[in-house]
Amino acid sequence: MAGRRQACSCALLLLLVTSFALPLGSHVDPPLSEYSFSTGDEGNDTQENTTADDGVQWNWTAHVPVWNVGDQWTFDVELDAVALVEETAELEGAELDILYGTGVMTVQAIQEQEVGGVLTPVYQTLTSGDFVGQGRDFPAPVIGDVDGTLKVLFELTEWYRVSDLAMTGYSKRLAFTFTPQIIFEGPDIEITDFTEDSVYDPPREFYDFPLALNDSWYEETNHSSNYSGGEGGLIEAPDGPEHSNEEWDFSVAGQVDSAWPGCENSTEVWMHDEAGEPEDWRWWCPAVGQYTHRWTDDIALGGVNATLVLTGYSPATPDEVIEIAVQPDWSPLNAEVNLTIWVNDSAGQPIAGASGVVYHGSTALAWTTVSNGTARLMLPVGNAMDDTPTEFDWGTHGVVAIMLSSQVVGVDTLTLEGSAIGGLLRIRALSLAAEASEVMARLVQDFEPAVRY
Repeated sequence: MAGRRQACSCALLLLLVTSFALPLGSHVDPPLSEYSFSTGDEGNDTQENTTADDGVQWNWTAHVPVWNVGDQWTFDVELDAVALVEETAELEGAELDILYGTGVMTVQAIQEQEVGGVLTPVYQTLTSGDFVGQGRDFPAPVIGDVDGTLKVLFELTEWYRVSDLAMTGYSKRLAFTFTPQIIFEGPDIEITDFTEDSVYDPPREFYDFPLALNDSWYEETNHSSNYSGGEGGLIEAPDGPEHSNEEWDFSVAGQVDSAWPGCENSTEVWMHDEAGEPEDWRWWCPAVGQYTHRWTDDIALGGVNATLVLTGYSPATPDEVIEIAVQPDWSPLNAEVNLTIWVNDSAGQPIAGASGVVYHGSTALAWTTVSNGTARLMLPVGNAMDDTPTEFDWGTHGVVAIMLSSQVVGVDTLTLEGSAIGGLLRIRALSLAAEASEVMARLVQDFEPAVRY
């Protein structure tokens, strides 16, 4: 009798473990060889990627770019500060036209920054511009309301995570001055001049690379800001630090024809706030590693929206170039993948003895190239979920190879699991299986003394 009870109990436990070890329903994940993915940036070509069993399809339109120190993008910019003027009591009755000017974004440096307690490669960029528009009935000391010219100085330093271009933080200086025009040009009137320093935790991920048609993702982040300056102007900077929890919905609306050469199939990405109101849209073009068109509802002061159109692109030519490939670039959790790193000079010749570090989340691996300019590593992928999981992936993580002293990086994207839910169930199944094995071992050992005939 004891033997029958022992066999029955073990069978039931095995049945329970087996039921949890498989995904819900009859779905069974195919082997990795049945996935079709590309590891390189195929420019503007749409790539169709499917799994053999469930018909899920990824129409990839762009992969994470590599920026080099010195890369530069020039934009025609329109600033609409009409709402700001109308809502500011100190400027009651004043009117403002659209402001026009040119903005230039430059990659200044590649750094290592602590993000969420983890050392992380980031780009530092500087965007600067001067913008001018006409204003009417602006308040001026002594002479009263006058017409004139509003000038805006804009300086924005940003930090972007190399692995996915998620923004970790920024420092923004904005200076508004008004020049009255009566019979002669009067002295400038300071409207405001302040600096905002902000951090996102986790970083704000506008692009969930690789981008795919009909893809969407959600992110919640804490936005912390500190302000300095603003004294003496008509508009003062906010007092003290500000903290806000922001919720954003992102979606790939489709592909659009941008006028910039090579950007005929740019990817249109939208960002909406938690109320469903549009906050930002961009046309991302792989050929320039940047957007060619952008509109944002709030580029400054909670009421200045902006439109940017690319008019110039000047890529830098680094002395050394890193390329990295992840094989396979789609992996189950807690597996290992192969990494191949190539380092060449600007003429395309391999460099032996080049050394650097590979970053994947909290994992950092040192590497050195051999005589043919390559290095090969095995990378444990882990099981970290990213901040923007989707219905079909547990996480998309950029794997970054960096030579910090040379200020160059290479990056490729690794996607974990075909199903976030399936991945979670499989992790839970392993845990349950281990627990069940311990229970069964104790049952076998203690069964006879515990049975009462």
